[in-house]
Amino acid sequence: MLALNYSVTSAGAPDKYGAATDTLRDSKDRVLQVFPKARPELATPNAELAAAIDAWLGRRGIRPDPVVVMVHGYLFDPGSADPKASRPLGSVYGLPPAVSHPMSWLPLVGECDDFGQNGAENAIGFGYKSQAEILEYGNACWSNSYQYAVFDLAILAARALAAILAYLATKPDLKVRVLAHSLGTRTFSQAIGLLGGRMPENLERAVLLDGAEFCVDAAHNFAGCHFDVFNFTSGTDDVLRIGADKFCHPMRGVGEREACVIGREGLGGNDRWLDLRLDNAVLARWLADGGAPGGGSYRINSIAEENSHPFAGMGHWSCYTNDGNRKLVRDLLLGDSMTVASLLAAGVPFGTGSPTFGTFNGAPVPPTPRTTTDRMRIMEQLSTNQVS
Repeated sequence: MLALNYSVTSAGAPDKYGAATDTLRDSKDRVLQVFPKARPELATPNAELAAAIDAWLGRRGIRPDPVVVMVHGYLFDPGSADPKASRPLGSVYGLPPAVSHPMSWLPLVGECDDFGQNGAENAIGFGYKSQAEILEYGNACWSNSYQYAVFDLAILAARALAAILAYLATKPDLKVRVLAHSLGTRTFSQAIGLLGGRMPENLERAVLLDGAEFCVDAAHNFAGCHFDVFNFTSGTDDVLRIGADKFCHPMRGVGEREACVIGREGLGGNDRWLDLRLDNAVLARWLADGGAPGGGSYRINSIAEENSHPFAGMGHWSCYTNDGNRKLVRDLLLGDSMTVASLLAAGVPFGTGSPTFGTFNGAPVPPTPRTTTDRMRIMEQLSTNQVS
């Protein structure tokens, strides 16, 4: 696996960024590319990043397997010196058996088997800071760490992810796919938005799990995309319910269309995007009966069947910890017969049952305030409303 880690300099709200920079490094802490915080546009991959990817591809050798870029979610910090901090390499990007196979994504992307054996060089693990202490998010004028992660950290990290995808696009014989979970779906979606008309032609598909990206943002960023997107949703995900309804307010109004997230409401309205609801009994029966292309049988379930994750009961990690879900994720990522078109042709039951499903195309994306003054005004209004 190629591990690439994005570190963030705390510099307040965007109007205070000045000359501050963020940095993409390799697993040996070597600087690959520096990103000025005040420049939100797509950055051209530089020579050091290109050389690191080329060296890894050289070790990998020529093979038909796709390269899968992995994008984790909230509450990670790959660069933390705190031994208690959650690092991707000690969790979702970790090698079994050091990391229990239900938690590790490496078997899902073809990097190894469930026992950490039969290793391959198929994965790029993109790590980025997605949590912060009160001094950091308070300095950026947010009321909680999740707001900071959603509206600042994911957006900043998306620049580095976009640069990585842009360089992989220069390898036309390479098949590229993406696996993202929770906040990672927002980071990936924002990277796609940055790439815009320069979307990598060799990006073939993405599997998004319990996504925290907002539906209106996703509709905008994935409009006209040429690759397949499989979006796992769940009506039993308490993490997304709390995050969307509580911690993003007042930036996205509770109950408003602008606050809907793809992991609960799905998207619809996009021919290359397929919403698969894990707690849909009709879909579960169709998959169990071998309705998918190739006749494979899948036992899906949105309720955690084991306790690999310490908060398993909140329903946010079963998408990749339950064995049946894992089998489906792996085949959607790696199976050549599993495409959006082939699943639709086979009659896959799709959608979410949400009254807002399929209504997000063309809906405006609320701008995020970039100045200290504007953010402070919003936070003061929130505080006043809570007191009253």
